[in-house]
Amino acid sequence: MNNTQLQNSGNNLFISRFPLLWIAAVLSISALNSHAANTEKQPLRAIEIAGISINTPPEIIAGILQAQGYTQVNASLYTKQEQLQNGRNAIFRIEIEENPTFRQITYFRSLGGGRIKSPSARDAPVPDSDIDMAQQLHQFVCASNSEEIQRERACMPYTPAHISFGHGQSIQIDDHFAAVLDATDASTTIGIKYTK
Repeated sequence: MNNTQLQNSGNNLFISRFPLLWIAAVLSISALNSHAANTEKQPLRAIEIAGISINTPPEIIAGILQAQGYTQVNASLYTKQEQLQNGRNAIFRIEIEENPTFRQITYFRSLGGGRIKSPSARDAPVPDSDIDMAQQLHQFVCASNSEEIQRERACMPYTPAHISFGHGQSIQIDDHFAAVLDATDASTTIGIKYTK
């Protein structure tokens, strides 16, 4: 084969393979876009509530919560109490619901006991035990979205004393996720529900 024939066969090979390369590139871009759309919602799977997330395997949840001082009340409920400086108790409750259609993790904190002579200060900050969880969830559901979506989700402006969306009620984020957030000094509710 002479140089001209070799050059022509190389050109023919390129021309015949170009459509295949083009199709492969289009499919790759399409797959990347699909992956990006799926990972956009992934933070809700990974946001930790008291050290566990929607992704946490069920068999290790008890160990994680017990290491933080929680007592397992039944298969889906964990509680603990901590004494506060003012003679009151912080009461913590974690509920984990799982069935074939959904998995839900909900965290509750409230104050109990002691004698209340006056209401707590309106601007007292959300306790350190709750702040990271509340900030992460608020960031994903509210702060990282447009003003229109924030209005739809009833996102309250973030302040150190109150972190909330949905008027403290569960809101649907997409086809698979719902979430609830209402955190103050006096009480906190944080939850994520994943529908399979």
